[in-house]
Amino acid sequence: MRKYLGLLPVLLLTGPALADPPPVYRTDVQARAEAMFDKADTNHDGILTRDEYHAALAKIAKARGGTPTAKGWAIVDAQFDAVDQAHTGRIPRANFVAAALAHTDGADLNHDGVVTPSEARKAATIKRRVLKQQEKAEEAAARGR
Repeated sequence: MRKYLGLLPVLLLTGPALADPPPVYRTDVQARAEAMFDKADTNHDGILTRDEYHAALAKIAKARGGTPTAKGWAIVDAQFDAVDQAHTGRIPRANFVAAALAHTDGADLNHDGVVTPSEARKAATIKRRVLKQQEKAEEAAARGR
């Protein structure tokens, strides 16, 4: 967050040039998730392994001129584990797509199949509050041990 604060004066000067992004349609998210899965599933068996997931994301990072950090890989693994709730090291295509749709549906506050910039901001605020409450609860539980 701090590294982006230096950009604040530039963002304020550009004003309307940095308008809100376009709305996100649920149907587009589904199509994109399906395409991403198909591209990452290199052996085309309908299952995404952790290695395939890592390889796909490393390729994306490289194409964007980045190098994944240890913290970045930890986030990637946490994302994988969140979808692979059975901890098999394998994510079926349907589960991958369902996870993407669940993320979108969580931000679609009026449930119309479209996430507007306003809804995205509100959903992010709600998520931050929930995460903060979870952190406080975990800290309280740790103190009680």
